[in-house]
Amino acid sequence: MKKLLPLLLALPFAAPVLAAPSAQVFDAVKKPESLDAQWRAHLCALLPQPCDVQELGLYRPRGASPNDYVVLSGEPLVMARIKRGIDAKSWQLDRLHDFSDYAQGLKKDADRPDTHLSLAPALYPLAEGKWAVAVLQTVFEGYSGGGASFDTADFIPLEGGKAVQEGIPFSCFKMIRACFSEKEYKTSKHCHDESNGSLRIAYGEAAKPGASYEWQYTWLQSEWPQNEPKSSASSTRIRFTAKTTERADFCGGPQ
Repeated sequence: MKKLLPLLLALPFAAPVLAAPSAQVFDAVKKPESLDAQWRAHLCALLPQPCDVQELGLYRPRGASPNDYVVLSGEPLVMARIKRGIDAKSWQLDRLHDFSDYAQGLKKDADRPDTHLSLAPALYPLAEGKWAVAVLQTVFEGYSGGGASFDTADFIPLEGGKAVQEGIPFSCFKMIRACFSEKEYKTSKHCHDESNGSLRIAYGEAAKPGASYEWQYTWLQSEWPQNEPKSSASSTRIRFTAKTTERADFCGGPQ
């Protein structure tokens, strides 16, 4: 199921000291095999071992030079800055940010052993010159004729350490079957109840030099009920804080 990356905004606030920069977004390379047919194996060889080739994603930082790339790995949980060799046949490791220890702590304390860990393709501004990554914890639920996924985010400083924000609703999708006969499938305008939710982050100014930027969270969610046309889908927008995450409906889950 497709995940919705939060819209990353930089909005002005009242107390002017240091304006927050925009988040740094990484765009997925659509056809990495056109660069290197064996890119997964070649890049895994540059990362801590063991490395799962199926847990890799190749990205381009916006505005970066042509040979600069970012690799996001789920196992091990790392972010790596990678350079494409001048000969266009090799890869070079530039910088490595390893979150394996944090991942091990999450797995040890997880209430659900089936939780999947990954990194969101972006850097989030914490303070002047400091950035965070979003470690996503994804829970999947399977239903007859439907399913759901729920992503929560822990925001970790790029250099590692403790989370600055934990358990923030990030994105969700839920689809519950509402048709059970051939007739219903032929006549219904929509055979599922569907919910989609995603996080928006607005970054405010720092109160003083060296202080953290102010983050504001907004949760957007759409509901498309059964037997209704797409035009009948409704949307809600809720602001919340790290202490009031329960205000985000989060597609009604996970269970």
